[in-house]
Amino acid sequence: MPDWRAQQSTAFDLHGNSTARETITLDLWGKPATIYANANLSIYSAQACNARCAFCVEELRPASRGVALNVQKTVEADNERYFAAMQSVLDGLKPLNPSVSVTGGEPSQDARLPRILRTLQASAARKRTMTSNGSGLLDVREGKPLIDWIAETGVAHLNISRAHGDDRINAKLMRYRASPDAAALREIVRRAQRGGTRVRLSCVLVANSVDDVSDVLAYLDFAQSVGVDNVIFRQLMHTDPTTTQANFVTKFSDRRRVAMTPLLAELARREDFTFQRQVMGYYYYVEVWRYKNIDVVFEGADLAQLERTKHSMPGVIQELIFHPNSRLASTWQPWDGVLGPP
Repeated sequence: MPDWRAQQSTAFDLHGNSTARETITLDLWGKPATIYANANLSIYSAQACNARCAFCVEELRPASRGVALNVQKTVEADNERYFAAMQSVLDGLKPLNPSVSVTGGEPSQDARLPRILRTLQASAARKRTMTSNGSGLLDVREGKPLIDWIAETGVAHLNISRAHGDDRINAKLMRYRASPDAAALREIVRRAQRGGTRVRLSCVLVANSVDDVSDVLAYLDFAQSVGVDNVIFRQLMHTDPTTTQANFVTKFSDRRRVAMTPLLAELARREDFTFQRQVMGYYYYVEVWRYKNIDVVFEGADLAQLERTKHSMPGVIQELIFHPNSRLASTWQPWDGVLGPP
């Protein structure tokens, strides 16, 4: 197996080691678009997050391009225009048949979420995923708990962000106290599994919080205690300091980032962790392991590498984002790479 761990996302080769290894050219509203064959469509919720995580990716992405989130994020307020545009996007991307993720912001607080989920179900969107901080999953929306809407509309995976198993430490890192406690998480997992949705906990690697093997093991024990068999540990993203607008997230990330590679090397020496596979992305690198009955994923990402890869493959779209302003773009910036609808 090639030693990609040291190179991580810089080793990405679309035709050599990516998941799909090819692109597809579509006609999008009368214009050709060359898209990575395994591209994901992200439905970016308009709802502002009710947490203030010191590692917030939503804040980090625009900062990496020199823009503040509150400057670039605009919202289409009219429901009918918003959903008409979403349907046009889903119809236009049918030949690609992308996986679809609902993310934010905080989609569990979004009044539109049940209708978003029903729209994706009606379009038979492939491999539907939602990411949430978990705060609204047991709230009743349109007559039933939101977690039931998620399961009943065929969401395959529900990612719940949780920085630590301890409620107090988690609240400090995520800067909010609405995170479900262990009992609520068990109920969420139970309802999700009953409907066929698999829950994954997402944990950031942070110095003085979760930063070594013992902390990883403790977090996995917590996950197992609430019925979760899928956990991802994420290294805090890297950015290019020459283009980044420094904010509370970039400063926190640079101060408390934990290097993933030494941690993986230590896990490789343990008999209770079994390596499964590597996944190469155009700005991320993933390793999948197995511990007891839990799938354990480690991910590192570099937003500077994202820009370098884009420049090395001009004209190739790697990801698709349906923004809150009801426009589809090829970047997380609503002003960059706008594709439509017309």
